[in-house]
Amino acid sequence: MSPAIHLIPLFIAVVAGFGLHRLNRSTHWFRVGELIFWDAIILVLVLLFWLKWF
Repeated sequence: MSPAIHLIPLFIAVVAGFGLHRLNRSTHWFRVGELIFWDAIILVLVLLFWLKWF
């Protein structure tokens, strides 16, 4: 397998974090620290899901 396959969960979390940031620009639900926190939670969930399959 390619070593780049390990970057896929990180890429998914970055895309989800970017989407959360775009949503927050229009709704103003979260502060910057909360966005970072939820992006980290998304990364952990994606990694757990990724590890279950691989």
